[in-house]
Amino acid sequence: MSAGFLAITLTVGGIVALTTGGGETSAPAATDLPDLGRGDRPEGCRTDDSGEAVPMAPPKGIKWRMLGLVRVPVSAEAGPTRMDGGVWWCFAHTPLGAVMAAHIITSEVTEKHWRSVVDRQIVAGQGRDIFKFTRAIEPDIIRGSASNSVATPAGFTVTSYTDSAAEVKLLLRTSSGYAGSTFDLRWSGGDWRLLPSSDGALHSDVTPMENPRGYVLWKG
Repeated sequence: MSAGFLAITLTVGGIVALTTGGGETSAPAATDLPDLGRGDRPEGCRTDDSGEAVPMAPPKGIKWRMLGLVRVPVSAEAGPTRMDGGVWWCFAHTPLGAVMAAHIITSEVTEKHWRSVVDRQIVAGQGRDIFKFTRAIEPDIIRGSASNSVATPAGFTVTSYTDSAAEVKLLLRTSSGYAGSTFDLRWSGGDWRLLPSSDGALHSDVTPMENPRGYVLWKG
């Protein structure tokens, strides 16, 4: 991982405000989140898991929140609906839930609490170990240090989905056009987690795109 990676993750997402109201809620510590069965959720995690179809149009009920320079989508139905020590979690067991998790988790690793994010929201293994090692020597993102040309979320597409795995592509809008990157996720411990590559990358290389064809574009 490099400083360039952190800049990219900042453009993909950001820490979000809870959309369900009622302020912050408590959540189990990381050590209390075992790998449960597919239908099980950690205590207090409730989401609407009825939207099993892959979204082909802009989803309804999306809210937008700002954190620093980043504007991110959140959903009361698809998540995240819980917060614990700055870690946003509890995503719907649906394609849209996987999309939201890809946005949130990649942003959270730019924050000072990134170690908790890695332990709770990235699949264990060699890739996670390498990511943790390289992330430890990188500086945290300094709010306000980026230019006004920071990319913003523009759209998404879910290229594959099962009850246990999802592949999501996120589309960014930059000052020079569009760019896209692919994320692999796994359903583990009753929530979506990012699956890093064997070399510790959380997503594929960010690729410039001529147009947003093939992506569901966000509204708002």
